[in-house]
Amino acid sequence: MGAVAAEGDFQARRRLTGSRLGQYLIGPRLGAGGTASVYLARLAGPHGFERLVALKVVHDHLSEETEFITQFLDEANLLVRLDHPNIVRVHELGRAGETLYLAIEYLDGQPLSALIDKLQRERRRLPPELVAWLGARVADGLAYAHALKDAQGAPEGLVHRDISPQNVFITYDGSVKVIDFGIARARGRLSRTTVGRIKGKFSYMAPEQALGSGFDHRADLFALGASLHEAAAAARLFKGEDETDTLQKLLIDDIPDLTSTLTDFPAELASTLSRCLERDPNARHPTAAALATELDAFVAKHAPGRDLRGELASLLGSLFAQEREKQLAGIEELKALEAQPDTLRPTPSLDDRPSRVGLRAHRPRWALGLALGLAVALAVVSLILLGRAQPAPAQSEPPPAAPSLATIEVVVEPAEGAQVLIDGRRASGSPPRLALPQASHPVRVEVSAAGKQRVSLAVVPDRDRSMLVTLVDEPAAVPTAGAPAASAPKPGKGKSAPAGQKSGKTGGSPGSLVTEYPF
Repeated sequence: MGAVAAEGDFQARRRLTGSRLGQYLIGPRLGAGGTASVYLARLAGPHGFERLVALKVVHDHLSEETEFITQFLDEANLLVRLDHPNIVRVHELGRAGETLYLAIEYLDGQPLSALIDKLQRERRRLPPELVAWLGARVADGLAYAHALKDAQGAPEGLVHRDISPQNVFITYDGSVKVIDFGIARARGRLSRTTVGRIKGKFSYMAPEQALGSGFDHRADLFALGASLHEAAAAARLFKGEDETDTLQKLLIDDIPDLTSTLTDFPAELASTLSRCLERDPNARHPTAAALATELDAFVAKHAPGRDLRGELASLLGSLFAQEREKQLAGIEELKALEAQPDTLRPTPSLDDRPSRVGLRAHRPRWALGLALGLAVALAVVSLILLGRAQPAPAQSEPPPAAPSLATIEVVVEPAEGAQVLIDGRRASGSPPRLALPQASHPVRVEVSAAGKQRVSLAVVPDRDRSMLVTLVDEPAAVPTAGAPAASAPKPGKGKSAPAGQKSGKTGGSPGSLVTEYPF
């Protein structure tokens, strides 16, 4: 059965290149793993608008795997809220038919692991100043992620859990990005790690994480320290013949100082990395921000005035010239596909048009007014035409068959006190759900809770559907004339919609996720 599923996925992946998935034109495949394939894709718009994205497409046979899909939704929920120059950005989560995909910022470059491998093959090492500079940029991104708060200002307790050279990406212009939050842990996540199951890579895993003990953001600092040690030495720090041997080195054996293997390595930087690698979390840096400050201080002292980002870009360009040519060729291939419309496969049918989850720009009020005016005009015209239509002669027909049912399920965050109405009827269960006769016309789904903005969605019950709705706080009341003005919400909190915007029309505030089903 597994072989059949794998073969089906392989054929599906082959067919995707040259087709459209949702609003994206699919180009060459960038890579594939056990759960998803990643494609170069292009989104085009009016006036020459263009955006290249990396489209992470879930393998078809996993679309019914609840645990995996929940984890995939978790990753999207986290990434859509993370907005930092050292963290990869997500544009949207979408569905076309039964295919789930994640549109991610396209990064033109190489993972740190590839850079280390290249240098190792050429018997070279990354200069200490570059190790410190790129390490500080990763720490900057982690500091932002670790400090993430929810709409009420409570810490999310986010831990990446899988920092490694594979998940540190360097672009050809020298930018450094943390990628792949797929197994990150946060307080509000839907998925939970099964007891006894350890997620992450043993070679970079903090001892307390490997032992299954309680751990916090300092586990990421240990993993970053192991990654930077590897970048500096061009050799993996904890590498055994098998997992048992690797765990022996991680948990028991002495951890070597870089100056013991590299006589010319700066003792100051070696001390910083050794502190990251302390087995006792309390002996490590207290925060990623503190680590970034220490690394930047080393850079300021040992490389004053140097353009280290430019040096990193130059090094990457010289080592990966051929790989970059292939990446540029892939972009040209994608443009060539668009230049030849006859080569494209058709977009999904009306029944399979994509539903999107992600950030949406707020519509201006004049656009909403125009849309409402058009809707009213169309309704009037429809009534006139219906009034003129002559009824068809009655014909004897067999009694209609009982309609098929479609279940609409709504997962609400936070769930406390939330009420869900579907087609005017209250949904029950955990999560709330309601079965309706299948139909091609939309029904109204309304989600409300005390102190939260009401969310209103139009959903077509043509098949079973499940959606995730994140509720946000009601905006502060607008003060009346002469009353003292309320303090403005701090930026980035996603507290309220812009003035004049009707609550519930977009399904939430910036950063919230709501599944929409266009029709």
